[in-house]
Amino acid sequence: MEVVIRILQAIRRWGQRLGPYVLLELVMPGGTLFALLLFLYQSKKLSFGAAIPRAAMAMTRALVVNVRQGT
Repeated sequence: MEVVIRILQAIRRWGQRLGPYVLLELVMPGGTLFALLLFLYQSKKLSFGAAIPRAAMAMTRALVVNVRQGT
């Protein structure tokens, strides 16, 4: 019984961590790309420096502008 409880707790923690990304993918058109950019940004793997590709920078800026405008 303890094994089942541990498994369920692990699934719950996993769902809490990935839930916002999965929701973003399901709700928004092109959500997979936005979820990936958000994950990279939040995990500090995507920085706004010289190493970031211009396309990713433009997509991230567009996302931030759209979120601020409420669209």
